[in-house]
Parts: sequence; C-alpha cells; structure tokens
Amino acid sequence: MSAPCPILGFTVLADLRASVEEAQGEEMVRALMDLLATHGLVASGGGRRQLLFTVSREGSQATEAERQLVQRWAAEWSSVAAITVSDLVDLSPAS
Repeated sequence: MSAPCPILGFTVLADLRASVEEAQGEEMVRALMDLLATHGLVASGGGRRQLLFTVSREGSQATEAERQLVQRWAAEWSSVAAITVSDLVDLSPAS
C-alpha cells in the first residue's frame, strides 16, 4: 500500500500595523479571500490584529506560482500589515 499524496499548501501570517484600524484589516482579508477564490484556493483561520490563514487547493495541490501570487498580493498590503507567506508545506494531518 502506498502512502497518501501530500496536501501542499502554505500559511499567511498578517500582523496589523499599530496605526491600522480593524476595518482596514477586514478589507485586507476580503481582498485575500477574493484573490484565493479567483484562483481556486481556499483558506481557513483568522484572527483580529494577528491573522493566520492556512491556504490550500481543495482536492489538489497549491503550487509555487500560487504562493508567489499571494506574496505579490502581500506586498500591496504592506502599509496595512506585516505579512509573511510561508514556503509550500505538507498540510496532511499527522497519522
């Protein structure tokens, strides 16, 4: 029996800047969710001033190109939050 295929995805960690109101953070999250949905990606997670999302593709693998797309998005929101996009990782639950 072969091992199951990994579920590749990445995380997005966003720390809202001190001067930013939560409404701007909510706008940033909406923009991220819209971007992900447009590219067939899904995210779980959240937060208020510090937000953590796990991004994957339902039924398939997220790609390096998609991770880089989110990195470019993050650069556009740098005045609102310090955003870190992880490398691709296996999101499969540990057995």
